[in-house]
Amino acid sequence: MKFNLNIKKYVFVGAAILCLSTSSCINDLDQNPIIDKGQSEIINESDCQSFLAKIYSGFGLSGNVGPSGGVQDLQGPDQGSLCFLRGLLSLELYPTDEALWNWKDEGIVELCTNNWDYTLFYAYTFYQRAMLNIRYCKEFLDNYPEDCGIPNIKQFRDEVRALRAMNYYYLIDVYRNPGWVWDDSPTNDKSWKPSQLGAKEIFDKVVTELKDLSENSSLPEKGTMGTYGRMTKPVVNTLLAKMYLNAEVYTGTPMYDQAVSYANKVIHEGGFGLEKNYRNLFCGENHLSPLHGNEIIFAIPCDGENAKSYGNSIMVTAAAYGGLLNPKWFGMDASWTCLKPCSQLVKQFDYSPVAGYDHHGSTLKKDSRFIFFDVKEYVDGENGDNCTEQGVKTRRDVVPVLTDWNSGYLCHKFTNLGWDQNEVTPSAWPDTDFPLFRLADIYLIYAECAARQATGADVSTAVGYINLLRERANGDKSGNISGSDLTLDFILAERSRELYWEGQRRSDLIRFGKFTKEYAWDYKGGPQEGIANIDSKFNIYPISDKDLTANPNLVQNPGYATLK
Repeated sequence: MKFNLNIKKYVFVGAAILCLSTSSCINDLDQNPIIDKGQSEIINESDCQSFLAKIYSGFGLSGNVGPSGGVQDLQGPDQGSLCFLRGLLSLELYPTDEALWNWKDEGIVELCTNNWDYTLFYAYTFYQRAMLNIRYCKEFLDNYPEDCGIPNIKQFRDEVRALRAMNYYYLIDVYRNPGWVWDDSPTNDKSWKPSQLGAKEIFDKVVTELKDLSENSSLPEKGTMGTYGRMTKPVVNTLLAKMYLNAEVYTGTPMYDQAVSYANKVIHEGGFGLEKNYRNLFCGENHLSPLHGNEIIFAIPCDGENAKSYGNSIMVTAAAYGGLLNPKWFGMDASWTCLKPCSQLVKQFDYSPVAGYDHHGSTLKKDSRFIFFDVKEYVDGENGDNCTEQGVKTRRDVVPVLTDWNSGYLCHKFTNLGWDQNEVTPSAWPDTDFPLFRLADIYLIYAECAARQATGADVSTAVGYINLLRERANGDKSGNISGSDLTLDFILAERSRELYWEGQRRSDLIRFGKFTKEYAWDYKGGPQEGIANIDSKFNIYPISDKDLTANPNLVQNPGYATLK
């Protein structure tokens, strides 16, 4: 690259750019100028790159000032909860068979028990965050046209367009029919508020934008160390594969053939390969992935020094540690005793035999993706450091109890350790980047399309991709499958084993028809044992009452009460 925009260690002194906006297009996110700069003063390379970094930061930070965000960007008692990643994980994990949140935070019990309405806190905060990100994209594109004279401006603009499309991908997935803010929206008019176009029309517009970026943009053709954490054509093609994979859910029309096409582009043209050690993908040095297989297609960068946040990968590191599960074992000195797996996730690995015990006395399985902690009590004098199996007095029951940290298994998939699990000085803030998209998911997308008999998807090729993942997990071919094993039920289970806690599960369960029907998990619908069938309205989140009040153009999603 001819320029250096360090996404991993961004510090957003360039937030002065935000003075370009007179106000936000959504409720509580009105922006006040930090420094009074006119448009002519910000048409320079430094301010342009600062604004671009600001837009990238919208996925992992809540604002400009420290881990709590600062009052300029978002108001609220817990600004960490207003981060994009925290919102995504809350909406994708807690209402599924993947995880429970151990605290009674606002809206969390409702998520864990699939019992929410239009007052749901995270339905409001995630919509706000994503729409704010989109508004920043609009301001960037308005103020930095292609003829502004800034070096690399065409690529910068294409990155921003891709970032905007990615925000809309998640808005479609969560709400189906969000408000629409695009190039022709009159955002300089303070009275203007976005309207909804309909799920299919928004889907079509976002897909059209992504296809243009895939075919005609100045984005890098391959993922490399120089493009890590940046928008590239492989990221765009991944978004297209995922949009088409879920097209039947979003629009009523299946488009698996197209999903295969874009999965193939990522696999064959993207410059990616599998990392040999699964755990390296979730460690504090996972930004080194491009040097070791290059499996991570797009990551949300986190930095314990320069990008502290209560809403980035701390949600799957510190939040998952506590009690006997000592955070210092994993490079952290903070533990929240919050996040733990559902029993159904742990049981996805029942097929795999016990393969010994780790140096904390916790059970290992041959499938190395089984990264759970099952020690309830050590014998007298033991603290779990360099412990043997004999040092464990009792083991945890697999079934968790909501709000009881000492029940159920715990999980340490995400750590702040170095590459190959090398020890580091413990920190309160993780350096662990969050792998939003990676090649393993693309392999699984291809395999699912093959199981759905999509044109262009070959079953033997799909089996080969699955077996690459299982050989990595098992260390040999003992877990390999054949073509007859490639069923939709198998794919859903394998996606759980490979991708758990990566923000995918709710969408997967909905696509497979299992989120509201024919499948019970811990606390689904309320009781500890769960309820198999719940109201199908929960497949889509509601538009918040706050947004309905602030924007009379918005209409509530079907099945939910409305203020109108």
